[in-house]
Amino acid sequence: MANDLRLKIKGIDIHALQWGNPDGVPVLALHGWLDNAATFTHIAPLLENCNIVAVDLPGHGLSGHWPDFHHYHMWAGVEDVEWILDALGWQTCHLLGHSMGAVIGTLYAGTFPKRLTSLTLIEAIGPTVGTLDEAPQRLAEAISSLKRHDARQKPKAKMESFVQTRLQGPLKLSAQSAALLMERSVVENSEGLCWSNDKRLKNTSMMRLTEPLVGAFIKAIECPVLGIFANDGLHTKEKVAGRWQHLNGQKTLCWFDGGHHLHLDGDVPAIAHQVNLFLDAL
Repeated sequence: MANDLRLKIKGIDIHALQWGNPDGVPVLALHGWLDNAATFTHIAPLLENCNIVAVDLPGHGLSGHWPDFHHYHMWAGVEDVEWILDALGWQTCHLLGHSMGAVIGTLYAGTFPKRLTSLTLIEAIGPTVGTLDEAPQRLAEAISSLKRHDARQKPKAKMESFVQTRLQGPLKLSAQSAALLMERSVVENSEGLCWSNDKRLKNTSMMRLTEPLVGAFIKAIECPVLGIFANDGLHTKEKVAGRWQHLNGQKTLCWFDGGHHLHLDGDVPAIAHQVNLFLDAL
């Protein structure tokens, strides 16, 4: 069973789940876009001698939302992680990230290389990039979407409706895993059940980094890196290799059968075993 934790950063509450030995090796776990801390429910208990703290990132799960007229930028997640580590009182830690969490983890590791003991990336190494030509239109769309923002969520009567909505998304997910994530993605108010995630998470980002900029962050990483990718996931081996080559230090790259949520729906014991081997060797 996981323990509930609550932190405070930049004026909002951050909810988290903690597994393992509180005196064990500190591991900060970061979930993917529109997911939450529960995404690590299956793998976290299998990580040995670790104190795993999985947070609901701002705007996600049970955590607070940023005030009006704020955006959720990938690079802003770097600042969020810095404040989260300070709130936990961790000077250094291992970082485990899935998808968006791996994107933020990549940027954080390059920005504050001395603060991470290791980095485990599941299904992402750095963010999706943009081109210079598309930048003006992207900025215009982002500002327009912010002006149209309405925080109100449409209520539904049954939790199953939310589970079915998630199952109809573009990423394969079992019904069991979708229901697990919905436990922290749906809240009840006087009108019924509503999404807890901030609707602004779906807004277009104001700006995307270019490939050379992403490469600069990856080249700045100093800690050992473990990459775990899915054969039926979002990334080709060629795409991953193009970024993986920028890592200058110790690195291990593994491919497993399964889809984008392989740490939740795939061969979780085998993946956990690989993570344990990686951490034990440090």
